[in-house]
Amino acid sequence: MCKKCPALLLPILLVAAFFMLAGCTDITSPDMPSGGVPVPTPGYSHTDRHEWWLESATAFEQWSSTEGALIIDVRSEESFLDRHVLGAINVPIDELSAFAEENIHAKDTLIITYCFCGGMGGPALTARNILAGLGYTNVFYADPQEDKWMFGGSDMADKNGALAVIITGDEAKELVETNDTVILLDVRNPDEFEEIHIENSILIPVAELSERLEDLPEDKDVKIIVYCRGGVRSARAVEILVAGGYTNVYDMQMVSKWFE
Repeated sequence: MCKKCPALLLPILLVAAFFMLAGCTDITSPDMPSGGVPVPTPGYSHTDRHEWWLESATAFEQWSSTEGALIIDVRSEESFLDRHVLGAINVPIDELSAFAEENIHAKDTLIITYCFCGGMGGPALTARNILAGLGYTNVFYADPQEDKWMFGGSDMADKNGALAVIITGDEAKELVETNDTVILLDVRNPDEFEEIHIENSILIPVAELSERLEDLPEDKDVKIIVYCRGGVRSARAVEILVAGGYTNVYDMQMVSKWFE
């Protein structure tokens, strides 16, 4: 037998072993869920980027026309306060699982995540996959643009000239202490209000807000601080108030912030 044969056979055997192992391995794109096969959803756009990607205009149309739909900003609170989609809620990605399980009970809720990553996915896509892994069946990601969406943030006016600013509990207290016309608007349900609420706040459940704007001051420049339990309903209330012409809307998100 040729003395060089074992040395020649070794690389061949190594290559063969590699392909055998590769054939037994489930190689899945990191963008895919564990199954690795995206399931298209009728009515949603399909691009080369991903089955779960929504173009900005499509995302807005779906979100604005779907009852209970959520737009979630998965960046840090600091980034969110600087600039965010009007009506979005801020849930940093490391808090997403706990927030969803506590606040989003319907598994077929339309949820759109974003992170201003230019449509490349990034944290928004990761967040989308986290939610899908928790059993949510109608989750997409997008990169909102000014084609349809309005934006708010610290000292930033949206295209209608309205302010939609996320504030802390201390900032809300300061606003109330320095301006005796500030409205504290609680958009939770009556039973939640009875359990705990901020003194002198007005209760209008978010489901009734559109029909009860006349219960608020006629002055559209009045400062309104909105809050609920987890930030979902207050975000929807901000959208309704701005659409109703109110120009100084502040979202405290959670009633618990006031008592911290």
